[in-house]
Amino acid sequence: MRFLAKSLVVSVALAGCLAEGGGVDGEQTEQESTTTYVDILDFSKTDQGQWYDLIHNLNRQFDDVCGDTFCEGEYSNIQPLTFSCAVSSKQGSVKDCAWTFAAAQVDVDPRNANIVVDAPTYQCHFKMKTTAPKLIAILAGDDPLHAALPGAPAETPSIYDQLSDCFDHPIGQTPGEFAETGALSYVSARDYYTSSAGIDRWYAAKQALKDGFDRVCGDTFCSGDFGDLQAMDFTCAITKSTGNVKSCMWTFGGSWHLVQTQGGAQQITASTFKCPVMMHGTLSQLLDVLTAPGTDQPINRPLPGMTTSAYEALLDCLP
Repeated sequence: MRFLAKSLVVSVALAGCLAEGGGVDGEQTEQESTTTYVDILDFSKTDQGQWYDLIHNLNRQFDDVCGDTFCEGEYSNIQPLTFSCAVSSKQGSVKDCAWTFAAAQVDVDPRNANIVVDAPTYQCHFKMKTTAPKLIAILAGDDPLHAALPGAPAETPSIYDQLSDCFDHPIGQTPGEFAETGALSYVSARDYYTSSAGIDRWYAAKQALKDGFDRVCGDTFCSGDFGDLQAMDFTCAITKSTGNVKSCMWTFGGSWHLVQTQGGAQQITASTFKCPVMMHGTLSQLLDVLTAPGTDQPINRPLPGMTTSAYEALLDCLP
């Protein structure tokens, strides 16, 4: 019976691509039937402030390398959401670590001005055999993204190496269809201007919206289940001949993770949200509103032709 129990544990671990942490460096093997699991943040030896700092650094390192690696593919703006681990409550043996991401490919149909959004998510699980304190020490090193993980496969020894396969399997792709007839009358705001000054104004306006969202999210949208919401892309469809804004769309990604006490599996929900933002006017008028100097946040300013702001447009869209 003891051999059978061990065989079942190994089978579950292989099937779920999870790392069984028991037996690391001579530690006493924990019995699967009696072991309980917690989020690594709730493990008694975890410094929560340090963990958040380490994951912030890991996210930053991913952002630094993505442009020349993973973000060169179909999706150019892959955003990290949450890195979480399930560990045994007594010894801290790592059962599973997962990193969620969101991405968005946004285009404007040149014939009908529809904004076409393909916004998948990714749930990347990492194979390793270690404990919470040892994993934290690895993440605290100079190069956590590329550091070797104890017990990882020889061909994919690091977090970075194991991400490659994960990004080949996006979840929830929704590639849209484009009209085949009609005049090519519309363009994305990013392609409307041809001068460097106009292009710079557009990207400054987008950044102002993102910065504003980041400032307000912690006390508003990010205080719920999706505490890691990220602004992915803000896009407007523009009439080429007049510069009028036909419509705008703001795309977001978020996730939440819950460790199952028995078995240690992580229940993960990762989602993307496509939020229409209404206004009436030209692209130039929109940029004037979003880039004008002032002490107020651009996200809270009334949009052209409206009494409502971009922030208010999110209230019925984001969870």
